[in-house]
Amino acid sequence: MGNTRRKFSIVLLILMAAFLMADQNLLPPNYQQIMQEFGISETQMGLVSTIFVATSALITLIWGFLSDIGRRKKLLVIGVLIGEIPCFLTAFVHSYWQLLLMRLFTGIGVGSIIPIGYSLIADMFEEEHRGKGYAYIQTAFGFGTLFGMIIAGLIVSWRPPFIIASVPNFILAPLFYLIAEEPKRGEGEKVLKEVLEKGYEYTYKLSWDVVKKSFQTKTNLLIFLQGLSGTVPWGVLMYWLVSFLIVTRGMAKDTATFVLLILGIATVIGTLVGGFVGDYFERKMRGGRAIVTGLAIFLGMLATIGVILYPLPSQLSIKGWIALTVYSLLFLQLVSFAGPNVTAIISQVNLPEDRGTVFGVFNIIDNIGKALGPLFGGFLIETLRNAGYSNALAYEYALIIGSLFWIPCALVWLWIKRQYPEDRERIQEILKKRAEEIVGRGKYDAV
Repeated sequence: MGNTRRKFSIVLLILMAAFLMADQNLLPPNYQQIMQEFGISETQMGLVSTIFVATSALITLIWGFLSDIGRRKKLLVIGVLIGEIPCFLTAFVHSYWQLLLMRLFTGIGVGSIIPIGYSLIADMFEEEHRGKGYAYIQTAFGFGTLFGMIIAGLIVSWRPPFIIASVPNFILAPLFYLIAEEPKRGEGEKVLKEVLEKGYEYTYKLSWDVVKKSFQTKTNLLIFLQGLSGTVPWGVLMYWLVSFLIVTRGMAKDTATFVLLILGIATVIGTLVGGFVGDYFERKMRGGRAIVTGLAIFLGMLATIGVILYPLPSQLSIKGWIALTVYSLLFLQLVSFAGPNVTAIISQVNLPEDRGTVFGVFNIIDNIGKALGPLFGGFLIETLRNAGYSNALAYEYALIIGSLFWIPCALVWLWIKRQYPEDRERIQEILKKRAEEIVGRGKYDAV
């Protein structure tokens, strides 16, 4: 990683990612207020968040493809600004349909950070430290989301937080463009680093034939599969938990938001810890990264259901806040171990010129569950209520049902454990051959 400019580039990238992601949780603490203002149902409210998440996920394929053929630094700045301008304008909407439209436009920009940011991280960190690099950026995602949650929960009106969350990137994005370093593609790979440092260039470019072959990689397919079910709980819980606490526990909006904040901090810490733990177990045993991730997801699911079922009082005492914090830090953090380990594995089983696109497709598939979660949660609440359950039970059962989707996710990780070491070794062999070709023939372009 080395020089000061590289470190400063990483810091700027992480800060931009944090503020861009702050937009994600600006709505959920205010669901009840917005539903009253616009006269809409839970399903309609959930649709707003679903549109945002779905758009940001689908557009990542385009951003990912562009990042594999263009200058990533410039593309990221464009993406950040495309996201922050409509985020700022959301504060001034006057109807439900205007809100829906602004969230759609914001999602287009937010979708840039995953494929472009992950592609940059892959080349900024060497392979054995890549889990740490992804832990940094995903921790930034988490803290950004928490920041948005705090300002949305503490400010009385739901509109000003959109201004507060968007303004910092109007400064950071131009600064990143002027100062940040664009790493060479493949620079983070051990087998390529030596030849790149000698002045050779990794000029292998993305081609659709290569992309098609990459989806014949079994590890990619398994990672996509675990994400389909593993993100449903996030879509249900993160978007409906505050409303659940308001409706079922009688909490005020700020109290409910602080409960979500504590749970969110625990998952952010889990993302950071998960990257380091995954790296550690990967060094200790073949497939160790997958073993620890699958186990953590299952245990974290049990801890989550425990929080949903426990009858938290409307006002927590100091002891109550401490107990909730300790419980969350010990157990709830486990459920977020998947994030950095998923991205580390994808970077290991795909060639450098393919990663942006593969990350883009991964983000689309990985966010199907998260995109459906808010709508699915709202639909479940209305369906259970119409079936005769009380409003409180409808909210409670909806969150429990959403959490159970982590079970198939954890089981897929047992399969990943067996498969991904083989795919990783195959990629390493390809890179070794390419390093020899680069040295033997100078600059070489394979399309």
